Amino acid sequence: MKKILKKEVPPSPGQGFYDFPQERNINLVPSISIKVFSVIKFLVLSTIVLLVLNVLVVLSYELGFAFPGRSNFYFDQEGNLPSYFSSFILLLSSLLLGIIAAIKRKEDDAFALHWIILAVLFFALSIDESAGFHEELIEPLGKAFHATGYLRFAWVIAGVPFVIIFCYFYFKFFMSLSKTMKILFFISGATYVLGVLGFEMIGSNLYVNTRDRNLPYMIVMTIEETLEMVGIVLFIYTLMLYIKSYFPKIKLFVE
Repeated sequence: MKKILKKEVPPSPGQGFYDFPQERNINLVPSISIKVFSVIKFLVLSTIVLLVLNVLVVLSYELGFAFPGRSNFYFDQEGNLPSYFSSFILLLSSLLLGIIAAIKRKEDDAFALHWIILAVLFFALSIDESAGFHEELIEPLGKAFHATGYLRFAWVIAGVPFVIIFCYFYFKFFMSLSKTMKILFFISGATYVLGVLGFEMIGSNLYVNTRDRNLPYMIVMTIEETLEMVGIVLFIYTLMLYIKSYFPKIKLFVE
């Protein structure tokens, strides 16, 4: 008897769980639908609320009025609501970078490793934001370099070279991006670094001269943390637009 062989018929567009455009070699990423502006509006609103609460805390210290649970909302403190929010948005960035990295690796993209390193880096930053590991460098680096003034928070002595090496390593990656992505990556990155290093150093100098919870220091600290949050929220928006532009199966609606 002859065996009857059934001819396999490829699924038509729209059928199956992994329906990607043929021009992209992606078979293992599910269809996801996210409203970009809805996510960004939530993150922006959360940032504004935290900023307002922190301003009230600063005023309570300066004017001497009671503010119940103010340590839970003070920007310059670890293990509270602002630090957990910052940790969360860094983790969200890591997740988005991980999605991009996984697809880029599947496509054998030339910069897949760069995306993977970014995902790991932002995951580490997320953990550090909650745990404050970088502050463990202040004492040993401070003693080693006799750091004072703008370098009083001596972890920046390691932070500045790291940023320089990072920029060198990622230059070709950056140049490979589209014009729009270059602008968004640069603005979000520069905003974050300006906060995390630039205003950290200004605050460091003020801390030496005036000590914690003096108004000038608290103002600089507020600007520092706000810039960090704004930079990361903008980066999340940038990554969502990148995913929307390059991976159509992951449906991100700009609404």
